[in-house]
Parts: sequence; C-alpha cells; structure tokens
Amino acid sequence: MNFESGNFGQGGQDLCAIEIIYHGKLGESFVEFALNRARRLSLNGWISIQPEGVKVAAQGPEALVDAFEIVCSLGPLDADIVDWHRSDIAAGVNHTGFERR
Repeated sequence: MNFESGNFGQGGQDLCAIEIIYHGKLGESFVEFALNRARRLSLNGWISIQPEGVKVAAQGPEALVDAFEIVCSLGPLDADIVDWHRSDIAAGVNHTGFERR
C-alpha cells in the first residue's frame, strides 16, 4: 500500500518575503511573542508597533513564513488578534536576524 500522495512533504522551501499588519488588543506581550517565534524559525525581518497595529516584515522559506503567520494569528494568551492583512513584498527585508524597530 502506498500512502504518498503528490508532493506531500516537498515544497515550501522557496524564499518569500511578506508584510503583515495585525489588529486587535496586542501590545508588548504580542511583540515579544512574535519576536521569539520569528527567531526560533530563523526568519529575517522586523516588527514594529504602529498606529494602525503591529507591523511585521518577515522573510524566509515559504513554509516557515506561513507557520509564523499562523502562530502569530493565535498570539499569546493575553492578546486578542481581531484580524490581520498579509501582502507580498520584495525579498531583502534584512540580511540576517529578526529585530524590533
């Protein structure tokens, strides 16, 4: 019996760069949460609290960037993410590392 179907487990390694703006009750705990997750996933980019919400630019393998978006949409326990908007951006966010701006 063959359990493989298509390209399962393959792909997602292509480099991508995105910008996400998260809205809701966020604050410092959300920023620290997102910073830790991005660094754990070895993504490059930055995070900043802006008047319209928390803005994130992230770059790395597509599968890891997608995982980062999902985990941040759940956030830490004291955050309440109402919604977020993701858009693709040109690669070259940061050379290395993830920082707070």
